[in-house]
Amino acid sequence: MNRCRRILVGFGAIMLTLIGDASARGIDNRQSASGGMQRGKFTCYSVPYVSPHGIVYNSAGPLKGIWFTNATLDAKSGAVEFVPKNGKTTAHVTPTPAAKPGSINFVAGNDSLWFTETSANKIARIEPSRKITEYAIPTKGSKPFDIQHGPNDGAMWFTESGVGKIGRIDSTGKITEFTVGAANDAPTSLMAQDGAIWFTEVGSGRIGRLMPSGKVSHFSAGPGRLTGDITNSTDGALWATKKSSVVRMKTDGSLSEFPLAGVVNTGAIFGHDEGVYIGAIKKDGQGAILSVSGTGKVEEYDLPQKHLLPAAMAIDPDGGFFMTVSSDRPGQSVSMIWRLQLDSAKQK
Repeated sequence: MNRCRRILVGFGAIMLTLIGDASARGIDNRQSASGGMQRGKFTCYSVPYVSPHGIVYNSAGPLKGIWFTNATLDAKSGAVEFVPKNGKTTAHVTPTPAAKPGSINFVAGNDSLWFTETSANKIARIEPSRKITEYAIPTKGSKPFDIQHGPNDGAMWFTESGVGKIGRIDSTGKITEFTVGAANDAPTSLMAQDGAIWFTEVGSGRIGRLMPSGKVSHFSAGPGRLTGDITNSTDGALWATKKSSVVRMKTDGSLSEFPLAGVVNTGAIFGHDEGVYIGAIKKDGQGAILSVSGTGKVEEYDLPQKHLLPAAMAIDPDGGFFMTVSSDRPGQSVSMIWRLQLDSAKQK
């Protein structure tokens, strides 16, 4: 979800601040690191929603600010405005109950936000007035998941993970669908680059390219299961995560793959400079943000709380990023938003 080259063996001083009913407390963890001491500040915000999922920072207009989706199958299903300064949240529930919202995003210069409704089989738009309008996807059971702006066409594009399709919705709500593979190929996440839509297929282990004309090309991501997310770096390379590694692919299909030591699962990925940030969880349940350079060098920032996998990320104007997290413990909900501020980090 679209988303400094310092080498870190351990991690530096990390501050955990709990906002809400919990009292604030600091955690100062220090370990020696090659290249000098690294520092990062984590802040945790408790929120009254059981399943924060997609997250975005909208930089301008009447909907400016941090928004996240509450991916539930109950009456609180919807999109949530979040004010980090005071921890205030304002929920906007979906017209269709139990819609299970997924990814949320926007087109630059447009005053609306868009998000997927995986269970309702719809795409939703939030107007400047905060009214939510839903648009039914023509193919039943499509399971829309990720949504991103298109290649300079003013439209939003989304994956239909249940039917092997990618959809395009314009500002009027008109939906066009493109078949990109078999239903069990499971197109999962996507992004726009060089006039095309690039996407991952978790079911087939491929990275795909969809042209606006409908032409589709596929490239193998090598052995091992993709976990879904995709992004790019400033050098134009595409990056996609696997369970314990990350793939870097040039647009001609040539691959490099970098192992992530001790990692058993990955979540969000976000481009920075010639590398990426990756949400990961390790064998011992330690969640982390990994900074991976274009040559595969890894810097780690461990979350102060275990058993949390960073699932989606959004960069803010102060150079830090907000994230939603999921638990590696079955059935456990996570009612919190996290933020990581890296000292002197340069985000994309």
